Amino acid sequence: MELSRLFAARDLGLRDNSLNLIRLLLAFMVLYSHAEILTGVGDGIKWQGQHIGSWAVVGFFAISGFLITGSRERSDAGRYLLNRVTRIFPGFLLALVFVAFFLAPIAQVIETGSLRGYFSTPVTPGYYVYGNILLRIMTYEIGTTLADIPYPKAWNGSLWSLYYEFWCYIIIGVFLSWKLTREKVWPTVLLFLLSVGVHSGIGYIGGFVDESYDFSMLSFMFPYFMGGAVVYKLRDRLPMRPLIAFVCAVVAVALIRYSNDYGPQLASPLIAYVVLWLGAVVPSPAVTRVHDISYGVYIFHFPVIQFLVLLGLHRHGFALLLVVAVAVTIVLATASWLGVERAAMRWSRGRRPWGDLRQAAR
Repeated sequence: MELSRLFAARDLGLRDNSLNLIRLLLAFMVLYSHAEILTGVGDGIKWQGQHIGSWAVVGFFAISGFLITGSRERSDAGRYLLNRVTRIFPGFLLALVFVAFFLAPIAQVIETGSLRGYFSTPVTPGYYVYGNILLRIMTYEIGTTLADIPYPKAWNGSLWSLYYEFWCYIIIGVFLSWKLTREKVWPTVLLFLLSVGVHSGIGYIGGFVDESYDFSMLSFMFPYFMGGAVVYKLRDRLPMRPLIAFVCAVVAVALIRYSNDYGPQLASPLIAYVVLWLGAVVPSPAVTRVHDISYGVYIFHFPVIQFLVLLGLHRHGFALLLVVAVAVTIVLATASWLGVERAAMRWSRGRRPWGDLRQAAR
């Protein structure tokens, strides 16, 4: 990377950016964090009480807040909802089916020698798909599979965040339904501050929602999303500059170290700015500007690692397992992107789902 590019005055264009690459790197951070935990080699790298994978998810939410806010302002409600559904659900459903009807049956045979009882023993593979189909994860288990590995029974622990991310889509989609909230900055800033206040006061507010775990987690994650939304609303007044990014990084670290309870949430616009600045200045290969496999890496890596652990690959060293897990995950993520995710998004925009791929193959 040319150092001059890092210090150049560049703004974040809608297409000429590296956000797909940044998201892919964040997804690999999650993969690495989970690999350490799932293989039992340690509790993962932590900073201020959170794994690096958790901080990567913060980055995901910050980028989503920026991009989704822009998407809502450019779309009517129906088009916005269709675009959000076609972006998140097809890959998610593929991941559920892939685990329930491919990986888990093989695991059953490896562990017991047959498929006897697989389709009828709770939690059944049918319920694993049906029960989780609306993003709220009701179960991570399938039958008796994965019972004797370091992190037992859980097939895909990465999926938990999608439910809260989709709720962020719904909230910002409704919030930006009025002319005032679309045209003015202060309502979005106010919503961000309100979200931080709700999170910081969850110990008191929780009693009014029956100590709901879902409400608590949404209050934990929503400020990160709103941090990106605030930066989007201020984009014309807040250009991407290295000095601003440096100041944001320093202040964000200070806030996070000051308070683990609400510091990260309060710092989320600053975190978002730094991540988005990287998206503006870091050069990206042409392929990642066109193709985005980060979501696939995020939703497929966990079951891949668990299956490799079941096969005993972790006994031959963490490095080998990590390399194989990355390779297999990239293959699955690429297949998901080209075969399902991208096709669904093209269909939602009135294009032939695989039309350009067929032309390129000729």
